[in-house]
Amino acid sequence: MNEGKVRGRPRDPAVGMAALRETLALLDAHGYDGLRMADVARNAGIGLNSLYRRWPTKYALVVEALRAAAATHDIEPSDDPLEDLLAGLVRIADGLAHRAGPLLSVLLSDPTSQLATAVREAKIEPLRAANRERLRRVVGSVPDLETRADAGPGLIFIHMMIHGSPPGEALIREEILPVMIKP
Repeated sequence: MNEGKVRGRPRDPAVGMAALRETLALLDAHGYDGLRMADVARNAGIGLNSLYRRWPTKYALVVEALRAAAATHDIEPSDDPLEDLLAGLVRIADGLAHRAGPLLSVLLSDPTSQLATAVREAKIEPLRAANRERLRRVVGSVPDLETRADAGPGLIFIHMMIHGSPPGEALIREEILPVMIKP
């Protein structure tokens, strides 16, 4: 007997990517409550049963779609941890300027919704973890590492709320980084 062997055809990664792209498009167009698994399947050109075999719930599908979109925006570590930290913060600021508006509005207006929970799980927590790791490479494992790591994106967000746009690279380098890496 072939224990551990998966029966049937292997999954086509292109099909999964099509479903994730359609999920994001429909999420943008209709919001979480208006997102229907049947619409995702139809628009992606796959069967509804196939979609449910990959993602048993709408929540699981949305979390994976958000994660897949975030994964394309990660910073590769270099030999300069401080520049990596700066690049990560600049990426956060750019995201606020261009893509994050609708997701942030959900976090602020309906923080207990399933979409807000999915955004925190798929976008915010991985972003926090990556930022914390980049900062750890600069300052070591200091007792207030998590607070310092949260301070950078927090200051970027506050700047955007006050000024209508996120800070640029120079301001992040001169004003925000020193708060995070203080001795």
